[in-house]
Amino acid sequence: MKNKSSISRRNFISKTALGVGALGVGGLTTTIAGAENDKSGLIDCNKSPREVVVLSAMVGKNNATEKDLEYMISWLGNALEYKPDIICFPENFENDSDSAEEITGPIMNKYSAYAKENNSYVICTLIRKNGDKKSNSAVLIDRQGKVAGIYDKIHPAIGECDSGSVPAPLGAPVFETDFGKIGIQICFDINWLDEWRILKEKGAEIVFWPSIYAGGKMLSAYASIFNYNVVGCSKIGPSIIYDTAGDVITESGRFEKWAMAKLNLEKIHCEIDNHVQKVRKIQRKYGRKVAIKYYHNEDWVTIESRSPDLPIKQLIDEYELLNRWDYIKQSEEYQKKFRG
Repeated sequence: MKNKSSISRRNFISKTALGVGALGVGGLTTTIAGAENDKSGLIDCNKSPREVVVLSAMVGKNNATEKDLEYMISWLGNALEYKPDIICFPENFENDSDSAEEITGPIMNKYSAYAKENNSYVICTLIRKNGDKKSNSAVLIDRQGKVAGIYDKIHPAIGECDSGSVPAPLGAPVFETDFGKIGIQICFDINWLDEWRILKEKGAEIVFWPSIYAGGKMLSAYASIFNYNVVGCSKIGPSIIYDTAGDVITESGRFEKWAMAKLNLEKIHCEIDNHVQKVRKIQRKYGRKVAIKYYHNEDWVTIESRSPDLPIKQLIDEYELLNRWDYIKQSEEYQKKFRG
């Protein structure tokens, strides 16, 4: 059920977002305290050039059944009025390592219809028939209900391998959406830092992690190291969304079996080095059109646009801002000149 305002906003986003991914800005922001309230409890980010509403579901128990899925969809209806841009479901929600299904099977057909009906991207996980093999897969479905990408688990657990799931080749892919670049990892993948680094290098702005369990400190660490948002999606809960500093934005629990947040993609995460005076000038010139947050203990600062006529690329060009990831890379190259 599309509406004209949603479509026009997406067209506007596609124009304002040009060039940002290529600069490696990465990272999203938490909702901003003190902004206008809305009845969802999410902060109103309508003044941002680019925003994305993410919804992470939770089953609440280890074994799911068809009846559980119907129940989940019924209570997810309470969240759908906020028009999420992407909905993530937990790992192996409907089948397990002993079964496998074609990409055109009933599980995928169900989620494709769900995505189309709600004009939302959906991340659906399943044990997938992959030729004569099996893969633990997360399938990205677009707003029209079509497959937009498939991520196959790179690091299945020993028990999964024994059950026939084949590890995917190294090098996690990123996927283009109409709101930005995303990456996906699945459960046991959390133990391999390199894949999370590769997602950063490929420009992922948000990483989804469907899983059996919640992840906790490791997800928080990856978010803070790589300065992208991380959406944890746990079968047994809680599902937790982390901001670019690794802080918890929101999580599921007793009263809501989903975690939802509105994230501003028009944001840059910088080291304070060489940026203090630039930030002061930005504050003086743009005032409430920008939101600036200092992380005093980490020597970080984030700058985000709060105005539809101020894309973050404009600030990057005007003040020669350098995101933290590129600053580290630049420093490494400089160090090589002095290393024996």
